[in-house]
Amino acid sequence: MRVNARVQDGIKLNGEEIEEVDSFSYLGSKMSNTGDAEVEIRARLAKASQAFASLRSTWKAKNISQKTKLRIFKSTVISTLLYGSQSWKMTKSISNRLDVFQNRCLRRLLHILWPNTITNEELHKRIQTESITTQVQRRHWRWIGHMLRQQTSPQSPYDGLQTAEENEAAQRKLGEEQNVSETEIKPTMYQKTL
Repeated sequence: MRVNARVQDGIKLNGEEIEEVDSFSYLGSKMSNTGDAEVEIRARLAKASQAFASLRSTWKAKNISQKTKLRIFKSTVISTLLYGSQSWKMTKSISNRLDVFQNRCLRRLLHILWPNTITNEELHKRIQTESITTQVQRRHWRWIGHMLRQQTSPQSPYDGLQTAEENEAAQRKLGEEQNVSETEIKPTMYQKTL
């Protein structure tokens, strides 16, 4: 897969050319050759929708408080939805789609059904939460800050690590106190036994 590649030569590994694909899954995220997040967001919305539907009995339960339901919603559905969102390229339509999903889920969770409707602002104020778009923006900024701090760090993440040879040379064998030849040990042992 190539994104904005200037060179169109094939990539070879062990003499065999690697197949070029339009999209693939990497660490649970969908990557596409266009670089947009449309495919990934569709997959994330489907997984979050499935997580929400699997908890239907929890949302309908009368013995679970609203506060607990909201905590379950945030920890399961929202975390599933926002996995990998710090790298998404956001557009107005994507933001709208994410916010619609969140608001629809929250209305079902709070049993606010038509014709009893409230505005989105009132919905978020009532449960003291922010929109998905705001959460994604916060994750973007947090990721940017992380990357900037990483670039200005004076130390490499590999500083202080040893090669296998250095590590092997530094370790002593079990029971060995120091590097002493056998000829030095025998006379001292003999003298101690007399």
